[in-house]
Amino acid sequence: MNWLGNITKRLFGRLAELSPSCKTVARLQSKALEHKLTLSQQWGLRIHLILCKWCNRYGKQIAFIQAVAQSHPDEVSMPVPEQLSEAARKRIQQKLRDHLKLSA
Repeated sequence: MNWLGNITKRLFGRLAELSPSCKTVARLQSKALEHKLTLSQQWGLRIHLILCKWCNRYGKQIAFIQAVAQSHPDEVSMPVPEQLSEAARKRIQQKLRDHLKLSA
């Protein structure tokens, strides 16, 4: 049975060499939502997603967000009203200033 483990390790090692980095895969997944990827990009993305559960999960999340945004286009395009009071804004600004003074 050890030979099977060795073959599996070698196979995944070779696949990992063809796989782009997680940073590149994140960009490719976003790009794939709007444009068609080249064949080499598609293969690299697929290989990486087989090997990396985190990038696979990220891809599902951005696909879900895009689907929800497309199903509610009117709500997405509406501007969000300002909800903070003037007093809250001043408190936040003061805290930021205090934090910058401490870190300087």
